[in-house]
Amino acid sequence: MLILAYMIRELEKYKAIGEQTRFRIVRLLIKAGKNLCACELIDILKKPQYTVSKHLNILKRAELVQEHRDGRLMVYRLKNDLTFNKRLFKTIEAVEDMSNPIFKKDIERLGERLSLRRGGKCVCVRKEL
Repeated sequence: MLILAYMIRELEKYKAIGEQTRFRIVRLLIKAGKNLCACELIDILKKPQYTVSKHLNILKRAELVQEHRDGRLMVYRLKNDLTFNKRLFKTIEAVEDMSNPIFKKDIERLGERLSLRRGGKCVCVRKEL
């Protein structure tokens, strides 16, 4: 029964990244190599706050992402303390940016958004969607 519970938990991770926005969020966290705040993800993905928050909650429930508060900001990072997650993230990292114009644009916007940071921390600058 324990093996079945473990398998179900890991299958939930695949379900979580099986949706495009959630897959993009995980890729951005991998490519950034650092924590990203919710407003950075919203700006990069060009999605409404509600949508990004909903997807982040699904990733948290699947134990792929962790959140913590930094002042008034919610900051997200990969939960890579589990062997399964580490392997899954390596597989996602191997997906080429140039193979998909959406991924390529995400990486461009990630660089632009990280360049706005001050002292290594997010500066909430809301861009129009």
